[in-house]
Amino acid sequence: MKTCFATVIYKQAKSFFSDLVNSIDSQTDKDFDFVIFNDNYTHEDLQSLGVFSSEGQVTKITPSLTGEVSLVDLSDWHCSIAGTRIELLKITKQLGYELVIIGDADDTFDSARIGELKKAAELDKDSVFFYNKLVKDNGEEVFDYLPESLTDIEQIAQENFVGMSTSAIRVDKLSEEFLDSLSEGESNVFDWYLFSRIVLDVGPGKYVPTASTIYRLYDNNEVGTNRDLEKEKSVKLVHYANLAKRYESFKELHDKLEQLDVSKLQLSAHHQGYWWSDIKLEN
Repeated sequence: MKTCFATVIYKQAKSFFSDLVNSIDSQTDKDFDFVIFNDNYTHEDLQSLGVFSSEGQVTKITPSLTGEVSLVDLSDWHCSIAGTRIELLKITKQLGYELVIIGDADDTFDSARIGELKKAAELDKDSVFFYNKLVKDNGEEVFDYLPESLTDIEQIAQENFVGMSTSAIRVDKLSEEFLDSLSEGESNVFDWYLFSRIVLDVGPGKYVPTASTIYRLYDNNEVGTNRDLEKEKSVKLVHYANLAKRYESFKELHDKLEQLDVSKLQLSAHHQGYWWSDIKLEN
């Protein structure tokens, strides 16, 4: 199975770049390619990071890997955050990859992650994506519980526990038409939209408990971790409006939520750590 690890790099995460590279180079499974998508670095920036040599060639910044390191420059495209993620999926598919293991530029990963996700994909040909644990840098798990599989949209209709940085996706199962349609999901919770669409239109996901993404908490990386009912309502209204373009059930959720007075609500006493999970509407 042709596999790559793919990430989008950007200036705001420059201080974490070396940690990301070391995390990839330290993987126990070495047989995969490393595809870097550049969002906003200049050529000179990339040279200072060691991505480009003085001759302008892409360098092998992960020397222990048997696979290739390549760079896709999106800096002139001026993509949104969602747009860069859509291009990552489209281009890795065009490059002939079957399995794309994804990681955010400000996260790191346990050394077994690549190998465990590859193994899961080899054993399970039916699942379209695979999701792993998310842990804080102190080792604490972000989510109290993760289901063995994600097969029903109801599992993530009103909360979410799957992000691109905790996932591997079989891009060979995503059609060009499907990938083009993802632009309808422009929002700051694009990952939630993406996996909702995959579950609804393509196929299920499978949990891989033997792999972990290490989530770095800081000011620019706290989406969904701060429990704010007003913020949750505004995020969900955009998310539901995007999904309502295709699915009537989300139009109903949107309309119910729009009428809800969150000032009368309290934070859930049964919170499991899932993103956007304090407001629950009756079906």
